[in-house]
Amino acid sequence: MSSTDTKTKPGLKTTEFWLSLAAAIASFVVAQGFVSDDQLSAVVAIAGPVVAAFGYTISRGLAKK
Repeated sequence: MSSTDTKTKPGLKTTEFWLSLAAAIASFVVAQGFVSDDQLSAVVAIAGPVVAAFGYTISRGLAKK
């Protein structure tokens, strides 16, 4: 079976999408101060969705390659 015969799943049906979404939601909750109020947590929470989006983009790119 060659690589042209395989099809990738749509983005919403992938584990990467759901894990990225969960990371973004968790980061939002921390950034809003529902879990922790310290400054370091807020900085990490803001960087979390950026890292999750970057990882998701890279993984989808490799899957479609």
